[in-house]
Amino acid sequence: MDESDRPDWKTRHDMNEKVKNLGKLLKDRRSYHGWTLAEVSSMTGIATSTLSKVENGHISPNFDTILKLSHGLGVEIGDLLNSSPNEPTPPLVVARRSISRKLEGQQLDRQYYRYSYLSSDVAHKRIIPIHIEVCALTPEQMGPLTAHVGEEFILVLKGKVRLFSEYYEPTDLEEGDSVYLDSTMKHGYMSLEAPSSSIVVCCSSATPNLAQTLREVIKEQIISEQQVKGKA
Repeated sequence: MDESDRPDWKTRHDMNEKVKNLGKLLKDRRSYHGWTLAEVSSMTGIATSTLSKVENGHISPNFDTILKLSHGLGVEIGDLLNSSPNEPTPPLVVARRSISRKLEGQQLDRQYYRYSYLSSDVAHKRIIPIHIEVCALTPEQMGPLTAHVGEEFILVLKGKVRLFSEYYEPTDLEEGDSVYLDSTMKHGYMSLEAPSSSIVVCCSSATPNLAQTLREVIKEQIISEQQVKGKA
């Protein structure tokens, strides 16, 4: 039997191809967001020299490095390893449509925020629309600012919210006001009216499975809130 017919050889070959593709994905992702190697190093905790070698295919990253890339860049491990630059572009899907009645969708609840993922029946969306009921009335209830991949558009539907962001002074937004921001900049919002305010957030990124990435961010916040509550 030829060596290329052996299952173990095929497994090693497939993994080597995936590792090579990971370097290209990392380089393309940096280019898309305009990140430097130093910025990615700060996000992931991986040395710039190591990142450069991974991008150029000079080394094969170990599992710990892949985990750091996955967590730091907000990408699932499966997406890192399964993205192939040689795969043909999938055919354009046309005539897709999804209706969400009265802002109802897939629910995720934090202590002071209620998230409804709209049009959740449509897979592989480039835009993720989310209706958020903002119940946090103080910075303490809002918690620390967070960031994730991509960009987002925020529209206030009801009430009044205060938008906090990493590089700007807090901004108050009233009903009908909107803002477009870079989601990699830490940000957060609280309601200025009791009991809550309502906003729609549309997130967009070239990242595969963006909806799952955003859900993971929220789930981490839920776990953190539960841990704090358990210590109280």
